[in-house]
Amino acid sequence: AVTGKEFYVSPFFPVDGGYRMRLPEPGSRLDLSVHLEREGARPFTATVRGARRPATSRELVRLALRHPLSTVLVSAAIRLHGIRLYLRGLPVQPRPPHRTQEGMQ
Repeated sequence: AVTGKEFYVSPFFPVDGGYRMRLPEPGSRLDLSVHLEREGARPFTATVRGARRPATSRELVRLALRHPLSTVLVSAAIRLHGIRLYLRGLPVQPRPPHRTQEGMQ
C-alpha cells in the first residue's frame, strides 16, 4: 500500500513524501514494513516482526506483568535518540500548523 505523508511524525523529517507499506495478511508470523519515501530515496524504514499469539485477556495481563516498563523504556529510547540526532547537528523541521480534519471541530 502507498499513502502520502500528511502528518508530523518527527522533528527531523518534513511533512512531505509518502509511505510505502508492506502489510501482508498475518499467518503464523507477523512481518510488517513501512518505508518513508522522499525525493526518490528511503531515509527511514520501520519493521515489526513476531510470532502470532492469541490476544486473550490472560495473555495481555501476562505480557504486561512480564514487561512492565516496556512502554516507558521505548519512549525514553526514542527521546534519547532524538537528543543524539540533535547534538549531531541534524536540522530540526518546525511543526507545521495543524489542519482541521473534515467533520472535526
